[in-house]
Amino acid sequence: MLPSLPMVEACRASEFDFLQVLIGQGVITTEQALHAAECYRLGKTKTGRTIFWMIDDMMTPLDAHIGDGWLSQMLKAREELLAYWTVKHCLFGLHLVDGSKPIGIVESEASAVILSELYPECVWLAYAVNSHLVMDMLAPLQGSTVTIYPRTDPTMSNYVFFLDYAKQAEQYYDIRLRIDNTLELHATEEQKQRCIDIVDFVLDSAR
Repeated sequence: MLPSLPMVEACRASEFDFLQVLIGQGVITTEQALHAAECYRLGKTKTGRTIFWMIDDMMTPLDAHIGDGWLSQMLKAREELLAYWTVKHCLFGLHLVDGSKPIGIVESEASAVILSELYPECVWLAYAVNSHLVMDMLAPLQGSTVTIYPRTDPTMSNYVFFLDYAKQAEQYYDIRLRIDNTLELHATEEQKQRCIDIVDFVLDSAR
C-alpha cells in the first residue's frame, strides 16, 4: 500500500486540537483554522492524531508524519509496505510553493500551519527533524528567497547547525537563504531552556 491523493482525501478532517487551542485563545479564527487545514491537506487518524502529509511539488504524497512516527514506519511494521516503495521525504507544505511568495522554513509542521495564517505573506514549510533535512530537499526551491527559523536552545547548537547548513546549500543551489537569529537575540534564558520555536516566541510575546 502506497500513499496517494485519494488516501490523503479520505483522511481529511476539519478540527485539530492544536488549532482549537489557538481559536479558544483568540489567536486565530475558526475560518483561518479551516483555511490552513485545507491548504495543507491535514488529516486525522481514527484515534484523533493529526496527519501531516509530505506532498511534493508534483502533488505526490511521499509519506506522512503522525505523532512521533511516520506512516512508512507503521506500514513496514505491519508488513503493508511494498518492497519497491523507496521512502523519500520532502519539506512539509512543498505543494504550496508557486514562486509568488518568499518562503519560511520551521521545524514543526504545526508551527508552519499556524504561521501560514499569522503571516500569510510567506509560504511556510517544515522539515520535521534535522536529520531529514538533506541537501536535495532544497532542490525544488531553486531561485527562491528562503529564511530558516531554527528552534533555539541554551547552547545555540541548533542555530550553528543551520549556519553551516546554509553555507553548504549555497554551493549547490541558487537560493537566497538566510538563517533568522530572532530567537538567539531576543529569547530569554527560560525560553532557551524550553527550546522554543518562533511560534512559541510570537505567542509568548502576545500574552
